[in-house]
Amino acid sequence: MADLTDRGGAIASHVPAMPIHVAAQPAGWIFLIGTLLILSSILAWWAIGGERRERGWALPFVFVGTALSAVVIEPIFDNTLLYWYPPVNELAFFRGFERTIPWYVPLGYAWFFGGTAYLLARRFERGITSTTLWTLFAGVVVIDWLAVSICEWLNLSAFYGSQPFHLFGSPLWFSFCDATGAFVLAGALHMLLPHLAGTRRLWLLIVPLFTYGATLGSTTAPVTIALNSGWPIVATWMAGAATMALCMIAVHTVGLIAARPR
Repeated sequence: MADLTDRGGAIASHVPAMPIHVAAQPAGWIFLIGTLLILSSILAWWAIGGERRERGWALPFVFVGTALSAVVIEPIFDNTLLYWYPPVNELAFFRGFERTIPWYVPLGYAWFFGGTAYLLARRFERGITSTTLWTLFAGVVVIDWLAVSICEWLNLSAFYGSQPFHLFGSPLWFSFCDATGAFVLAGALHMLLPHLAGTRRLWLLIVPLFTYGATLGSTTAPVTIALNSGWPIVATWMAGAATMALCMIAVHTVGLIAARPR
């Protein structure tokens, strides 16, 4: 039986310590301003065009719901998936579970998860083919990979440890998970929005917490176990492949829901 204790008799930990970095400025401000511009542009499209008159306040509620989900979700998965933020940051929104979360994180949740899911749900109303489904998924993966990679390149935040598929920019497996989270929320919106009239739309403030939390928790399970167990690199990469396979299964299921026009 393997000896799991160190020389002092304590259980040895395989979890890498989070690296400590100084908050990068003005890169942080630039990223925050860019996030606000994207968010404002989507809201302007909603307010000025016919979207608000046709569909009401669903989009702002989804934005707020996804932003609120960051408060619960982000610190947890930053720990399990080995993702660092500078512990001291003038742009800090809050600190929890040993992570200091900047303002651009909940705002980024809003435009990426909320905005992407909302637009996908609108597209689902017309029904989609398998080709369209996977083309959209690939596009969302690329957008997420670019956004998370920019954070790494600007030294704002990044993954650490023996991450699989971490060849250039952000690890590819994570963008699969993020994109899947957007698709699962889109599927939920596709099914729920016709039944959420009036004050029932307030349920949109909590739905993203369940969809993204459940999606990320389930799809990242193989990587989480591998990263925090000291597994060899081959096993870690196999776990990364398993995570991406789980994502594709989830997206395929969403495609079955969205195949027929509503």
